[in-house]
Amino acid sequence: NGFTLIEVLFALAIFSAFLLGIYVTISHNISSSILMKEDISLHNLAELKMNEVLLDKKEFTNATATSSDTGTFELEGYENYKFEVKITPTKFPDFSQIMGKSEEEEQSTNSAIQKAIFDKLKKNLEEMIWQINVTVTNTDNDYSYELNSWVNKSNPKLDTNFSL
Repeated sequence: NGFTLIEVLFALAIFSAFLLGIYVTISHNISSSILMKEDISLHNLAELKMNEVLLDKKEFTNATATSSDTGTFELEGYENYKFEVKITPTKFPDFSQIMGKSEEEEQSTNSAIQKAIFDKLKKNLEEMIWQINVTVTNTDNDYSYELNSWVNKSNPKLDTNFSL
């Protein structure tokens, strides 16, 4: 008239497997949510610092290329987050690297003209385009987030003399 001991144990085993699956799923979702919250906080702080740099309208020179700005956030609840801002000129590859040519192949007149034009363009682009790199780190758990952006220099000194 009732269940045998084996039937009860079998039902408990199935129920235990079901509970274990739910427990693993919930614990994974909770840990993912904690990591996602940290990632969103780091991203928002990096965007905040990036916007400060962009709105500050710093003058990009060789002096700013070798320095980095570091500090901590003074926002309530974010005192344990630190930032580092690097502003560097963008570097472009050489003409021979892009074209895949050796030095001997570049000796022709056509290649020499192309190389001269490309070198001028490369120099002008490196003068105009600068990269801003913001890294935000939580000092409690060493999680970090990096945000990059390219900006145009406001008053670049361009070489417009393309004569050979």
